[in-house]
Amino acid sequence: MKRDIQGKFALKNEDYRLVRSLRLTDSTWVTLGITSECLGLTRADYLEQIIRENALPNTVYPSNTRQNLEFLPSNTRYEEEIELLKVQIQNLTQKNAALMERTAIAFSQVELELLRDRILLDLKLGKQAPGYKAVQKALNRFIAELTDPNRSVF
Repeated sequence: MKRDIQGKFALKNEDYRLVRSLRLTDSTWVTLGITSECLGLTRADYLEQIIRENALPNTVYPSNTRQNLEFLPSNTRYEEEIELLKVQIQNLTQKNAALMERTAIAFSQVELELLRDRILLDLKLGKQAPGYKAVQKALNRFIAELTDPNRSVF
């Protein structure tokens, strides 16, 4: 900031500025700071510029059309694109979770089939024995119940 000969802040125009206070949310204060910094202004200078350029409250937002809002200073220029990207991220996250679940089921089904074969070998029965076939059928049904995502186990 520029200072005058006496070391006081130099006036930006003929009007003397008094110290004032505003009650703002943290997010509004940060947004105001970022926007003013991008324009090379202080927060106070930025607010003064907004008021000077739009003298009356009804000229600040003459209507709610998108066309009129494009010319106002804003940090949310890409808000619609951000929202679309958030939706895409959510969809991809859901697809990824579904793929991971299917992959986990495929691995667990292979592991369960290997376990089934080990158990059948421990029975020490021939593959043609009625007990072997009954146990194999029961284990296959058990594996299907565990790995089928559309069926409720309980």
